[in-house]
Amino acid sequence: MTDKKKKGAAPTYAEASTELEQILQEIESGEIDLDVLSEQVERAAALLSLCRQKLAATETRVKKVVAEMAAEPETAADDEDE
Repeated sequence: MTDKKKKGAAPTYAEASTELEQILQEIESGEIDLDVLSEQVERAAALLSLCRQKLAATETRVKKVVAEMAAEPETAADDEDE
């Protein structure tokens, strides 16, 4: 079993998104037991929070990479001037 699949490991964004879709389909079907519904809504809330965190972290990393790429030509131009 891989580290990502070990019990207690957070799901990937794709896994969380897929599980959210499944929960939504169950709820929309209208055939979900009331006790299960409350559990599924709680799980969906946790998955949404996880997805938002992953999106925010990815946005931060992408912005950092883009900023570094934008700074590279300036650094290279400064090196050429010397």
